[in-house]
Amino acid sequence: MTILSLTAPAAVHVFAARSQLDSVLLPIALIVAAFLFLLNVALAIVFRKRRAIEISSYIAAGLCQLAIFVFVLLLQIGVLTHVPLNLPAGLPIDRAEIGGTIALAIGLFPAAYWHRTSMSQLRQRMAEDARVIKNREGGVRIRSNAPGEWLN
Repeated sequence: MTILSLTAPAAVHVFAARSQLDSVLLPIALIVAAFLFLLNVALAIVFRKRRAIEISSYIAAGLCQLAIFVFVLLLQIGVLTHVPLNLPAGLPIDRAEIGGTIALAIGLFPAAYWHRTSMSQLRQRMAEDARVIKNREGGVRIRSNAPGEWLN
């Protein structure tokens, strides 16, 4: 028995597992690309009065997500039979995982960039919220015509 005959069934098993993983990842990538496209369109509409560069970044990311969505949809329905990207053998990741990562990065980048918050700003906002709650006595008001006791 040769080494090749021993490794061939294992290679077939790994290939079958990868194709099953791709069949699970493609619909997820399709849903994520569609969601991120809609998110960038919504952000472009909501923040339409901001600077033009911010709006154009939302539009560019949305168009990239639309292209990814169309590409994955064509793969899913079988119009495209293979992805023309050959990766070296033995990598622990495949093309679907790389594509999903790129889709997430492109789709989330504009919102993360334009709406970033530093830790000092977060602490300042928390302190302001604490002051507001303290000034309003916890935000609980008892009406004068309401019963004097709380019922549980």
